[in-house]
Amino acid sequence: MEYYRLKLIWDTNITGIFLIFVSVLLQVWLLFCDDNSQTWLIMESLRRAAQSTWENIWIGMFAENEFLIKTVGTVAVGLVCFLLANFIFLLIDLTGYPSWIYKYKIQEDKNFPVEKRRALDVFKTALFNLVVINLFFMVMSYPLLNWYGTFRCTGPLPSFGELVVHFTVFRILEECGNYYGHRILHMPQFYKYHKKHHEWTAPIGMVAVYCGPIEHFFGNILPVSAGPFIMKSHLFVAWLWELLVLTSVTIEHSGYHIPFLFSPEGHDFHHKTFTSWYGTMAFLDVLHGTDKPFSSSVQGRRQFVSCSLTPVKESVPGEICNKHL
Repeated sequence: MEYYRLKLIWDTNITGIFLIFVSVLLQVWLLFCDDNSQTWLIMESLRRAAQSTWENIWIGMFAENEFLIKTVGTVAVGLVCFLLANFIFLLIDLTGYPSWIYKYKIQEDKNFPVEKRRALDVFKTALFNLVVINLFFMVMSYPLLNWYGTFRCTGPLPSFGELVVHFTVFRILEECGNYYGHRILHMPQFYKYHKKHHEWTAPIGMVAVYCGPIEHFFGNILPVSAGPFIMKSHLFVAWLWELLVLTSVTIEHSGYHIPFLFSPEGHDFHHKTFTSWYGTMAFLDVLHGTDKPFSSSVQGRRQFVSCSLTPVKESVPGEICNKHL
């Protein structure tokens, strides 16, 4: 395998690899710490704070009503997170201010500022999917969740080590579902369900869930919920995963390669060209060869977390692809 494709996998996943590495080191350290060590006390205080927060939500807000917290609670968490994650990006996209952020925009000549009419259309679709479709899914799946014993609301929260394992499994399953589901949606007989999402060749954050109900169900909900369901995760853990996913897909569709955030170059390239880079972790794209148009482009060389305030288009100069492949 070519070196630049291996480097692409590394650059794409360096943040996740670093977090897992630090998490494993911390877990090993905790195993050898006594119960009075400073590290153990800090982790224990964080666990107790999380437990207290959960109990306040579970008992105080939902009066231990399992149906409401699994359905309305899950939908509300996702909606609030998505709106908060998109607020700043939407403000920038609509006003064009602050102007200095323009230098981090990937497609400089597109959607700066965004037409209010188009933004409103995206917002209405996103709201419908996040409220109506998500609530319908949670209500219909409620009996299955209870039968299988997942999304439990009672008992202690998982340990730090269990949380790391769960999130690793979540990410792998989500990537598999996202990649293969995305590939299927690009097949001619199914593309009609995906066409709406690709109306935006230069996406903005809210476009992450701008799609029809069928695509939202099979392409968004199922890959994201598969991990917590299979692992029989605590509902609080499922909510944390939901927050992480909605924040990451917002950045992925934002259209800005901002320093210290993970690179959205790959998915931006996909929206521009309608091909290549169907996943987010690079592994499956490299395995199936669907990374090649992107890997060989200047945007492929920009697929890394920038730790400099200098825009990547200046540190890695070159003309980006502006046509469908």
